[in-house]
Amino acid sequence: MAALPAIAAVASAAGTAIAGYSAYTNSKTASKQAEADADAARSQGRLEAERIRKQKEKTQSAARAALAQNGLNVGEGTAVTINDTIERDAGYDAAMSEIGGFNASQRLQAEASIHRKNANTAAITTPLNAFSSGVNTYKGWK
Repeated sequence: MAALPAIAAVASAAGTAIAGYSAYTNSKTASKQAEADADAARSQGRLEAERIRKQKEKTQSAARAALAQNGLNVGEGTAVTINDTIERDAGYDAAMSEIGGFNASQRLQAEASIHRKNANTAAITTPLNAFSSGVNTYKGWK
């Protein structure tokens, strides 16, 4: 009968250790996923900006063709204004896409940092909690 408190204490400590290890591995996995998501968000912003820049060139070309088809000189006056407006608007949209991707990546990097800290906390506190749980269970049986 004296072995029963020791068995209960070991079981309690093991259960606490398993829960702590699970918290550690879950936090590490979440951290890695958040970092991967951050990289993807940053890349997505750059890809979208590049798509906008390519579309700008097509839009400018189409505008020049339409102006030339109507007999206007594409190197002066309204044609230049239209071209500059397309350039400015596309530049703004491309920059906003890159900034949006960067901001999303920063939020996700912060999330990854929190998960890393949670994993470190679990790694440090799990042995202490397991020991404490075992001792308290053993004392409870006495």
